[in-house]
Amino acid sequence: MIDIYDSETLVKVYKLLKKKCEAMDRFIKNHALYFGPCTAEYGSLDVCNNIIELMTRKNQLINLKIIIDLAIKTLPEKDKKILAIKMNYNLQMSEICEVLSLKERTAFRRIENAFEDLAEALNKSKHCRKLCKIIKEEDWIQDIKEEVKERRQAFKGRPLEINNL
Repeated sequence: MIDIYDSETLVKVYKLLKKKCEAMDRFIKNHALYFGPCTAEYGSLDVCNNIIELMTRKNQLINLKIIIDLAIKTLPEKDKKILAIKMNYNLQMSEICEVLSLKERTAFRRIENAFEDLAEALNKSKHCRKLCKIIKEEDWIQDIKEEVKERRQAFKGRPLEINNL
């Protein structure tokens, strides 16, 4: 099941997917070029297996982006707008408030609602199981999720520092 930690993590991950896939493409290209003339220790089968593994991971990341896009399309317009801002721009809360003409508390509540609605949409999606598998298999996504959890838990019971969202 996708929870609010996962949905916030996925919004943070979304920004990184294109760069991650481009880096994988460069690595695959370099791996094929420079390890093409294989040594006795590192044969062509090893090169081929490594390239296939990376291409499979890249394909999973592309699927992740598609699943997130499909879920966001089902959300109300106000959720789409706030998530688009969170995914595509590195804005402070004050800047988000200015762009949307909202007070900080309202913007914070909108962001929280959007994360909850995204989690709900992803759970209703036919791709939920696949999404959970991708999240668990990618260590870097797990690392971001842990950061999200730690930040959220650190602020439980304390006054909110809205600029940390």
